[in-house]
Amino acid sequence: MTVERVEDKDTWDAFIDDSPSGLLFHRWDYLHLTAKHTESTLLPYGVYKGDELVSVFPLFCKRIHGVNAIFSPPPLTVIPHLGCVMNRQFAGLRQSKKESLLGMVAGEIQEELRNLSPNYLSITFVPEFNDVRHYLWDRCDAKVRYTYTINLERSLEDLWNNLHYKLRNKLKKEAGAGLRLERNGDVSTLYRLISDRYKNPSVDIPPIKRDYLEDLVRAYPDRIGIYCLYDAEDEVTAVVAAQEYRRFLLWIGTPKIETSHAGNEYLQWLLIQRAQAEGYRTFENMGANNPDLAFFKSRFNPDLTMYFEIEKKDTLGAFSEWAYLSFVKRLMMATDRL
Repeated sequence: MTVERVEDKDTWDAFIDDSPSGLLFHRWDYLHLTAKHTESTLLPYGVYKGDELVSVFPLFCKRIHGVNAIFSPPPLTVIPHLGCVMNRQFAGLRQSKKESLLGMVAGEIQEELRNLSPNYLSITFVPEFNDVRHYLWDRCDAKVRYTYTINLERSLEDLWNNLHYKLRNKLKKEAGAGLRLERNGDVSTLYRLISDRYKNPSVDIPPIKRDYLEDLVRAYPDRIGIYCLYDAEDEVTAVVAAQEYRRFLLWIGTPKIETSHAGNEYLQWLLIQRAQAEGYRTFENMGANNPDLAFFKSRFNPDLTMYFEIEKKDTLGAFSEWAYLSFVKRLMMATDRL
């Protein structure tokens, strides 16, 4: 096994497109835009077995106030999962082969990390990557995270019948209210509603910078959609951003808009129907880690899916996450007035 930085966009994106666990977050332009807007250095590692690329592993390096931090993904990017992506053949291997390959990949990356000498390391893996033992054996700490997923390889009738009965009653009412769904690439309404939520100084900053979000939408107009739900008077009742790449991922939502309609509920149901009609196998609905959102999202009767975040800190790195977030918060408040 050898590890080296992948320098070719086509090689990288072809690997992500072919791997079942590759997400839009892993694609070349997405990673480079993330590096640009987080002012970090992207390290697009590839692990090779001979001439065969068997895994890619994007890492981001940033040094702030003497703290050397490595992330995958960086904070304040609304990227829920990143970490390594294994090749298509990996899922079909016998368990002994999987463990051997994972051990070699982890060993190569850990050697690179030792050379980089981070004070703080954080990697959040995709839900399909559930064997983090090699990182635990390397004295990393692991945290369990959750996301909601809905299997769309069922009939629409089955999806409907599995909704909470109170939710079905709301959706039946909204179906006759003349609501209209539109998809576009304009982030203005979405970002205004998000920003309104964060005007209170005691509340954390918005989870993503506006120019970063705009760059992502421009880079992937067919893969990132802004969905607005309008009532009969053309007033907005709900807005979300979704990613449509391999899975339909309900990505960025807004607080509930004060209206007589159950806009958020109806918008999500319309998007579930849309995703199924377009052939997506999985609908992912982020928010399972937030107690304020979990009950609302659970009424769609999703599956609760685990994924893992691993962390490793030395003495200096024990406060590095706080230092990083504090620095970015001050920077965004100074430069991104909305």
